[in-house]
Amino acid sequence: MIEHKVWRGPSWKQGIEGQRIAIVGYSHHRNPKHPDNNQFTIGVVRKFLSDDLSRNALFSRVPGYFGYKSQEDQKNFWKRVWFFNFIPECIGEDNQKYATADSDLNERAKKRFEKILQKEEIQKVFVFTTKGWCNCPYTDEEEKGKCCASLGSELRDVTWGTYTFGRRKILAFGFHHPQYANKAHMTEAVSKALSKKVGS
Repeated sequence: MIEHKVWRGPSWKQGIEGQRIAIVGYSHHRNPKHPDNNQFTIGVVRKFLSDDLSRNALFSRVPGYFGYKSQEDQKNFWKRVWFFNFIPECIGEDNQKYATADSDLNERAKKRFEKILQKEEIQKVFVFTTKGWCNCPYTDEEEKGKCCASLGSELRDVTWGTYTFGRRKILAFGFHHPQYANKAHMTEAVSKALSKKVGS
């Protein structure tokens, strides 16, 4: 069974503003000539870093929300973070970029999501996919029957919650996919998320 390995940037200890951050997308799609494999995510990030990846909204736009604007800055950003897609294998081919996982695959994805957060030294998770965020495991708040809070009156579409593993608490934030998102709005939301502390 294929399960894409997580990209862990070589400078993850430096993080973003001193915070250890994971970026989460929804899924990979692929050319049918290229078989899926466990190294797929790592290969995609390496292609981006070597300028060998065709235009991709997530890889090129997300760094800008964090203040990494130039092409070189974008590369530096991806060297400082974890990255994985919510769905653990490729779904859809190049002409099916917006495929959605079935219920069985979603269940696999939830278990993998928790496993990654338990294993890696991540402090905050930025989920840039509404589909993925809606299918993520319940946060601590949702487990108690509450809803995830919004980031503020002007940022009601961005919600967040916490995950607890032993003594570790991880903050998780749900955003729209960058492809059709407003840059100023996303930048403001990311800034607010970066300023959040556990318990605030």
